[in-house]
Amino acid sequence: NATIPDNAVMILGTINSTTAATSGGAATIAFGTSAGSSSTSLLGATAVASFSADATINSNLSVGSGNVKMTAAGSITMTIGAFTLTAGVIEITVLYYVANA
Repeated sequence: NATIPDNAVMILGTINSTTAATSGGAATIAFGTSAGSSSTSLLGATAVASFSADATINSNLSVGSGNVKMTAAGSITMTIGAFTLTAGVIEITVLYYVANA
């Protein structure tokens, strides 16, 4: 798990499913943080079919707009909705800098 520090400004994020994610139904996957932002600050609920083998998905973050400033330190989280996942490997990379306050 990675912890994003307090006052960090997250500016870019990429999600890479190295092994296809599957489920027993129409699952959704969202990414965010455990504190300091929301559970969907990096990626809102997205259909599991989007996480095919070697798929890359850009997060909600983008340079110049859509940046998220952390109000507390928090770990990156993945929230699974509707159905459980049965397989898959998903990596997330977040670029941020830490502001003075």
